[in-house]
Amino acid sequence: MDVGWVYTVEASMKAYAANVYTTVVENLMNQPEKRFIAVEQEFFRLWWNNVANSIQKSNVYKLIENGQMEFIIGGQVMNDEAVTEYSANIQQLTEGHAFIYETFGVRPQFSWHVDPFGATAAMATLFSLAGFNAHLTSRIDYDKKEEMMKNKGLQFVWKSTASSFGSNEIFTHVMDNYSYCVPSELPFSNRSGFFWNGVALFPDPPKDGIYPNMSLPVTDENLKEYADVMIENIKQRAAWFKTNNVLWPWGCDKQFFNATIQFENMDKLMKYIQASSADYGVSVRYATVGEYFKALHDANESWDVKTEGDFIPYSSAPHEAWTGFYTSRSFLKGLARHSQSLLHAGESIFSLYTHLPNSTKTIDMTYALNKLKKLRWSSAEVQHHDGVTGTESPIVRDMYVSHLTSSSNGVRDAIEQMIEGLITKDDKKKVELNFHGHRTKDPVNGVLRISTKPVPIIVYNPLGWPMNRTIRLNVTGKNICIKDADGKSVPAQVLPCLNKSGPYQLFFFANLPALGYNTYFIQSGYQDSNHTHDSQMTSSTAYNNLKQTTNSKQTTNSKRRNKYTEKTMAISNDCYAITVDNTTNYLEYIKLKQSGKQIKFQNLFMEYDAHSDVANGQVSNNYIFRPKADAQVVGQKVKLDVVRGPLVQEIRQSFYDLFQDKPRYVVTFRLYTLPGYHDNLICNRIEVDLQVGPLKINKELIIRFTTSVHNSRTIHTDENAYQMMERRPRDNVSEPVAQNYYPMVSTAFIEDIKSDIRFTALAERTHGVGSISDGKMEIMLLRRLVNNEFEDHNFNLTLNDTVIVRPTLWLLLANSSLSSLLQHQARLQLENPPLVLAADYRQEEQLTSLFHSRKDVTTHRFINKWRQLFNSKFSSIT
Repeated sequence: MDVGWVYTVEASMKAYAANVYTTVVENLMNQPEKRFIAVEQEFFRLWWNNVANSIQKSNVYKLIENGQMEFIIGGQVMNDEAVTEYSANIQQLTEGHAFIYETFGVRPQFSWHVDPFGATAAMATLFSLAGFNAHLTSRIDYDKKEEMMKNKGLQFVWKSTASSFGSNEIFTHVMDNYSYCVPSELPFSNRSGFFWNGVALFPDPPKDGIYPNMSLPVTDENLKEYADVMIENIKQRAAWFKTNNVLWPWGCDKQFFNATIQFENMDKLMKYIQASSADYGVSVRYATVGEYFKALHDANESWDVKTEGDFIPYSSAPHEAWTGFYTSRSFLKGLARHSQSLLHAGESIFSLYTHLPNSTKTIDMTYALNKLKKLRWSSAEVQHHDGVTGTESPIVRDMYVSHLTSSSNGVRDAIEQMIEGLITKDDKKKVELNFHGHRTKDPVNGVLRISTKPVPIIVYNPLGWPMNRTIRLNVTGKNICIKDADGKSVPAQVLPCLNKSGPYQLFFFANLPALGYNTYFIQSGYQDSNHTHDSQMTSSTAYNNLKQTTNSKQTTNSKRRNKYTEKTMAISNDCYAITVDNTTNYLEYIKLKQSGKQIKFQNLFMEYDAHSDVANGQVSNNYIFRPKADAQVVGQKVKLDVVRGPLVQEIRQSFYDLFQDKPRYVVTFRLYTLPGYHDNLICNRIEVDLQVGPLKINKELIIRFTTSVHNSRTIHTDENAYQMMERRPRDNVSEPVAQNYYPMVSTAFIEDIKSDIRFTALAERTHGVGSISDGKMEIMLLRRLVNNEFEDHNFNLTLNDTVIVRPTLWLLLANSSLSSLLQHQARLQLENPPLVLAADYRQEEQLTSLFHSRKDVTTHRFINKWRQLFNSKFSSIT
């Protein structure tokens, strides 16, 4: 039962989901031979908490105890495998398992991942480490599944990770071509096969109990016809497996909401077949998944072992590559990931707040825990395989956004109050905070008003090692002074905003302890030229007719280029020097200063034109990526702004169509220099901010990086941010672009083994990524699709998003050893930015005099005195 796909959870509970458990429990209690498996916990918990009475709850305890009802997977949802981060998967699994164990004293033993769009090795590993005894999946490439069926290879032991610790093997069963549903078409019935209770009806169940598409009831006249069809299908499936035990799943989406009608017809058919078992050569009985796997175990069969690869990407037919959902609804993907990070932060703070001695209790613990529980629920909910994937209808998308936003705001409020308590602890203990989160205000438009009164800023490091972190704030002025809690000036730089009417951007380096915080004070009125620096900006505009070619070369006003090309070293730090071609305003080269190597490097915004008319075959949709041809370059005019300064340097590229006043897309490349100190990660990362959208209809936007890294089209991508997988080019496929796309949950890289150069891209949300030709990596950023596909319009699944998204990438260019060293820490830092909290700066003027008398008190005593004076309410700004 999908936790949000076409209809919201609330609508689904009302229309059918609650009735599933009400009627199933009643029928299982009446006949002990019946069985039922329950998968997603969200609907069951809603039923348990809001619908079930004491008698029904007592009956459930009995059914679980005698094995009639079995929880499969037991997570809050059946999570997606391709685009989810592993800690989020663990969290949603924990959310469901904790409820089951605390309520019934049991834990699920088997997985049931029959609907996610592809299967990763990382998820198989996590299921093994979670203690599951067997794993069941379904959606793998159509041609691969047919081959496995032919060779009776649908069952195997999956050794999914080559790790040296623990057991990561799990027995795996792949569903056959019928997947998890019984046949829906019968030769003597044009309804819905073996579903006698019909199709769920929204928004309310019919008052007369008559649902659409109810199959012909089983009668004496058609009993043999039903039995013959069922037996024929059972024997067909049996030919695809090694043992005589056949798993015949009876059900499908939104079924058993009237279990009485369903079981009455099933009983007649089951009893008839069992009575005719000798004639049919088949014996049937109700069973759970656990009973099926026990039968396989008792068969004492030997199984093949799978040690390499996974089942990503997934194609359901020759032109149906399900690789579009890696990017669909990019905004939701970003919100889901940020909410998960906030949840981790809140839980960490809650732990410290409840256990650290001498912390002032500024918040009711039950209140704080309830806020965390709400975010746990909504964060787990969106991991559903029609949630974070972006494959849901707009009303369901809005449901996810609403749940994530409201629960995140609640956790932020709780965090701010807990922070107050932690700051006002006994200064003798000097215990550091353990906190990480996100700003309460809008992440893009939040602006800090600077005045002559110092604004206290608390910066918290959520990670387990000390570090220097770059802090960026939108501020109202450029004459700014920053001091730390000891009164020392902090190096900073003020950058002009790309939009002339917008705020300034303030950058400074915060020196942060592991799992701790530092306090800074920001004010205007004077400028310390030795520490707070202005920026110099130069601008230019280039018109070009850049054309994409089949190799890594390009043509741009070729005659002029050959004669007059000028290349300018635009920005640099101790690790990189980035060169720009002045005739096009495109990046040209990146020099690696430590090795002296110069790497060709160019970025292009490009758009794929999507198939949108079913008259031409399969169309691009929420799930499927099917471009008409290679992507085309976007923008006939490129405005270049180069910002230089001692701490921060930027290249800002704005891409325009001719005669446009506003840019279609903007990308900023940023380098940092940490004064007086070398930090490998700060120096070696190129920070990339993107602003893209809205797209034109039926366009799919990528950023393509062209380099001199010869990778022969092989790309490495992460699986669930858990492990890296080598992706070699897939040739002789029907969709050469789409079928060479993979999910980049956090990391992707291409490398040149001969020259030992690796180009790595890291992201704070999931994107589709591919290396379609040598030396190139392209990352899909945004999709907007409208088509005439019946199913999409029937269910309102068209992806007509007019959003603007602002994803961030971090790029690394280095040898393989340095890249490997930095990659993991970079991913964690990107996904877990420091929390920046600003006290309410609209307070009494006493703060100024207190600030200037700082030398007379210790750091902690000063902060405590400041807090006691003003009892400030913290508001998050970044």
